[in-house]
Amino acid sequence: MAALLLYLIAILVVVATLLPVWRTTRWWVRVLDFPRFQVAVLAFVTLALIPIFAWPLSPVDYGLLAAVAAAGAWQLSWVWRYSPLAPLEVGNTSAARDAPECFSLLTTNVYLKARDSNALLKLIHDTDPDLILAVETDEWWCARLSEGLQSKYPHNQIYPLSNGYGIALFSRLELVDPGFRHLVDEQVPSIKTGLRLRCGAVIDVYGVHPQPPAPSQDSTARDTELVMVGREIKRTQRPAVVLGDLNDVAWSRTTTRFKEVGGLLDPRRGRGFFNTYPAGMPGMRYPLDYVFHTSHFAVSRMRVLPRIESDHLPFTATLCLTPEAMQADK
Repeated sequence: MAALLLYLIAILVVVATLLPVWRTTRWWVRVLDFPRFQVAVLAFVTLALIPIFAWPLSPVDYGLLAAVAAAGAWQLSWVWRYSPLAPLEVGNTSAARDAPECFSLLTTNVYLKARDSNALLKLIHDTDPDLILAVETDEWWCARLSEGLQSKYPHNQIYPLSNGYGIALFSRLELVDPGFRHLVDEQVPSIKTGLRLRCGAVIDVYGVHPQPPAPSQDSTARDTELVMVGREIKRTQRPAVVLGDLNDVAWSRTTTRFKEVGGLLDPRRGRGFFNTYPAGMPGMRYPLDYVFHTSHFAVSRMRVLPRIESDHLPFTATLCLTPEAMQADK
């Protein structure tokens, strides 16, 4: 019985590895981009257990083990860049988080059905970021966050929606020409704004929450929105930061193309996965909540925050303009 179960798992590992090779936007294929690390772990566990429970092995068994080994190696080839073994894609800086050229941000998916704003407000108070992006914010969430943050965060952009795509931005730093956009769908807003840092430099900030691949929709809308943002960033050639729940993993073809099109960097590379979803399943988490940025920045600090009443973990980072970017701004 144990051997039969292991054979079934081995076949599932191979299928879950082969299907994403298919360049399609069908949701049931694209969601297999997400758990690549977990599939790799499952592959190597299966490799270790099949010889124990199915000995002696037949030629077919050896063939299956070879396929599972290849699948595990293939999956790792997608995600290894997020391990400490990989080189850093973004350099570190020793600048203090309140240095004039630095700013701290927090991005969180509040979870539409949750109704414990106090936990998030306390977390924000303890973390003390300069900029907060919250998604899945309806009227209730926007009212609670506005009330709790208005004294320290006088600049905001708030777009409540009950469909899971509400978005709200709160900042203690000045927002320059902020506005909402509907790049793909009228029911899915995003934010673009300038942000004036304490040093006087103005950077572009994009807050996004595109639609995920799901039974009711393929990945086309998500893929299109991310590429549109990337092309805009590339065209403007300005210091830019993209943050939010991207409903995609960083190693997917979509996000890789988004990075390439926009000339963006991923500060997670070489530092870790910083998994944020699903919050209630530590062993099955993968990164969905991000910050990407242009080469004008270095990283002072970055971490996943404790769980609130949400299916996502909040994520925070402190970014600083590099000396080269500061010099070019003068």
